[in-house]
Order: sequence, then structure tokens, then C-alpha cells
Amino acid sequence: MVAQLFHRASPRARTASPLLAYLAGDFADAIARIWPAPHGEFFALPAARRHGVAMALAGHVSQPTPDAELRRLVEYQRDAAVAEAFTHIPPTGLMRALAKAGEQLWRREDYDTFVALMAEPMANEVLRHLDNVRPAAFAPIALLPAALRMASVVRVLPSTAAAHDLARAFRLAVRMREPGASARIARRWGAGGDIRAVFGRAVEDLTPDMFRPAGPAPVLAAPFVAITGRKQLEAVALEFRNCLAEHGARVAEGRMAGYVWRAEPLAAIALSRDVAGWRLAEAKGPDNVDLEEGYLRQLAARLDLAGVRTGPSVQNVSCRLDDWANGTSYPREHRVSFTEDLALGDLWS
Repeated sequence: MVAQLFHRASPRARTASPLLAYLAGDFADAIARIWPAPHGEFFALPAARRHGVAMALAGHVSQPTPDAELRRLVEYQRDAAVAEAFTHIPPTGLMRALAKAGEQLWRREDYDTFVALMAEPMANEVLRHLDNVRPAAFAPIALLPAALRMASVVRVLPSTAAAHDLARAFRLAVRMREPGASARIARRWGAGGDIRAVFGRAVEDLTPDMFRPAGPAPVLAAPFVAITGRKQLEAVALEFRNCLAEHGARVAEGRMAGYVWRAEPLAAIALSRDVAGWRLAEAKGPDNVDLEEGYLRQLAARLDLAGVRTGPSVQNVSCRLDDWANGTSYPREHRVSFTEDLALGDLWS
């Protein structure tokens, strides 16, 4: 019968109607091919099964499924059989979660995120107990490290931006402690309470448990050239026509380190030190010209190999967490470019 329906459908019938285009988005044309216009059988499916169709079309099935077989599966098989068709996801709770996914299908990348989270035991538990399972609800979970994907943390997050800040704080807190501290920190942050309690514990843990002497500036291989004296610092400032020389005291005290990238593109680079170690604080061309993102990505990768981190200072992250805890407004969505996320400061502008 299904094969006969495919045979009889005219090319025009396989075109998505405006309603299907609105509800199915990326998947409208593929769905129109399987359920020709007016798509009544597809619209009649429960929301969980319509989302299951989208997941299958996005490639999240255990084996290739022909159109007729996919239609037969979602129209006639039990929920358990539908759930078992998807790869990497424990079938328990899948259809119940998709029943709360809304009428409108998501973007392909949202299904990718959903599948990855459902395959992870802690995130799976949190997802299945959300009041609604939609991208806006689970995007913050995806931004968190796996150790923090627990209900007591997720329920206090007001936005993806807050999740991003908490995730960065967790990485910094782990970085400034001995290996193996991540599980202990996660348990502490997930001990319960409102956003003030959770984020307050995070702020506390941005001060290390044990105070240790600061390490020396990293030794970077060519084409990095380290700035090791006042005259060299002044010469670099003159060459690049910036005010790097004004930071001589910070360099001498060991709170900053300066380098020149003696290759194309020529760049002056500053690292700053805080309780989480050395971080990239600035990178500019001559006359304070901004550097291309492609170069900044390469620079960040090379510095990471040397143990140098990128992103805002510990103090900046701590202030943002404190603001979240006290209800200070920030953009609710985390949508910044790679360059913006480096949080480079205009140290010599």
C-alpha cells in the first residue's frame, strides 16, 4: 500500500506545502517526498514520531532506512521499535522526551546536539525530566562540561550565556588544582540551592585551595622572540608604534611577558599571569592593527601547546559569575565570534 502511494504521487504532490515548509524547515522537501501533499498522514503523527522522522533524515539511524521503510516504521510500529531504530541513544525515555519537543521541527544541528546529550547518562536524565525538550531548553546543557550536566545546576541557568560563563569558570577552577579535582568541584557546585548559591560556590573556587609561587613565563620556540630587557621593550614599542614600553614594570615583576612574532604577519604579543597561569592578553600588528582570525586561531593553538590559555582573566570571569548571581543583566544568548571570545584587551592602544 505504501509503495502504491509513492507510485501514484505526482511531482507536484511531492512539493512541500507552505504549512509543511513552516513546520518542517530543513526537512520539508524530504518529508514531502515521503508523505506527498497534502501531507495529512504526516501531520496526523504524534509530535514524538514527527521528530523521529527528522532525526532519521538527519542521519541518526542505526542503518540506512529507505523512505517507504521509514514511513512504515513511524506510522505502524510501537514506540519501542521506533526508539530502537536510532543510533547511540538508549531507547528508554527517548519517545517521552520527543513528545515534549514541540510542533515545529528543529534544525539539523539541534538534532545532532540532542542525540549527543541523550547518549550521555547524566545529560539523558536531565533532558528526560525537562518540562519542554526544545533547543532553547537544552542548549545550556550542551555548553556545560559533562561533569556539570546535573539537574541541580541546569535548573538555575537563566541562559546560554550564563552556562558558557559557568563552564569557563569550571575549566579555570580545575586548571588551578591538582589532577582529579574535577569530580570534587562538580559535586560541590551541584550541591543544590538557587543561582546565587551555585554561582557563589563557583566564585569561591576561582581562588585556588593552595597558594603556590607563580611559574616563569613560557619559553616559546621561533618565530617567537621573547622580550627580556627594558631596551628591547622600548625598541619593540618603537617598531610597532604602540605603548608597550609603558608596561615595563609589569614585565619586570613577572605579571606580564612580551614576545614578537618574527614572521608573517608580524605581531607583538603580550601574555598576562593570574592565579590560573598564563593567558594570551593581546596580539596586534604594527600600529595596533587587528590580526586576522585565521592567524589568531593558529596562535591560540600554538600557545595551548605551551600551556598558555586564551579567554578572559580569572577576575573577569569571577565578576561575571557574581553579576549572574545577583541578577545583573547580560545578553541571554552566547553568540560571539572566536576573536571576541579570546577577550583580548587593548593593553597598548
